Amino acid sequence: MGFKLSNVVICAASVVLVSGCGDKAPEKVEVADYVATNRGYVKSPEVTSVAVTAAGELLVTGAALPEARVRLTTPAGQAYGVTAGSDGRFQASLPQMSGGSFYDLAFETEGRLMRAEGRLFVPPASDIGAPPRSVLLRPGASALPLWPQAGLVAVVDYDAGGAMAVSGRTDPGVMVDVEIDGQPALEVRSGENGVYTAALPVRGGLSNGTVTIGIRARDRFETRQVSLRQPSAEGASLMGAAWYVDWAISGGGLQTTVVF
Repeated sequence: MGFKLSNVVICAASVVLVSGCGDKAPEKVEVADYVATNRGYVKSPEVTSVAVTAAGELLVTGAALPEARVRLTTPAGQAYGVTAGSDGRFQASLPQMSGGSFYDLAFETEGRLMRAEGRLFVPPASDIGAPPRSVLLRPGASALPLWPQAGLVAVVDYDAGGAMAVSGRTDPGVMVDVEIDGQPALEVRSGENGVYTAALPVRGGLSNGTVTIGIRARDRFETRQVSLRQPSAEGASLMGAAWYVDWAISGGGLQTTVVF
């Protein structure tokens, strides 16, 4: 598995305000064997923001098809269902897991099951005044930071094949200069919501050790050190101030997402 190199950035959809609809409904379910048909393009469901409720649960908001049944499922198979409103907006209160919360998102409509492009990960959080450092994990690409206060270097992804990618937030539509170990690597532009993503041209692959990623946008400059390692199993652990999330991808192997 490797990340796709590009000089153009495809950014996450702009954050939207979401109104709640439907109640939390935990249910043990078998995922239906639905497949997408050729009846037309259907946009995948999206998570647009995550907050923490006074009860300590995760308040997940997003968008799907109008009136669609939305399902958020843990890796253990526990599913929570809500119904999207007439505008496609949905909101769900979900329990937190002690080692970090993982949820797969899908919606069902007219015999079709449409899955989100990645998996939601939320580190343990308790502060209802600050959004948690939630990200959308994406195979073969950088995770997308969902919290508004994400920094210039918010997320770094890498895998055993020697691929690496970075994402973060800045002002909308500005040029972002990327450095690797102090050397210029590439230049990309942030999207309308200020999010940028970049696949890094790491020559000779990655080996155990550390890599320093530097990002410059206008008059701001930020660096982060990433520890490279070869995980053997899925899991999430806190190393210093960063979460290292090792997760299996469909093509085989593990991808590591570092959330700062």
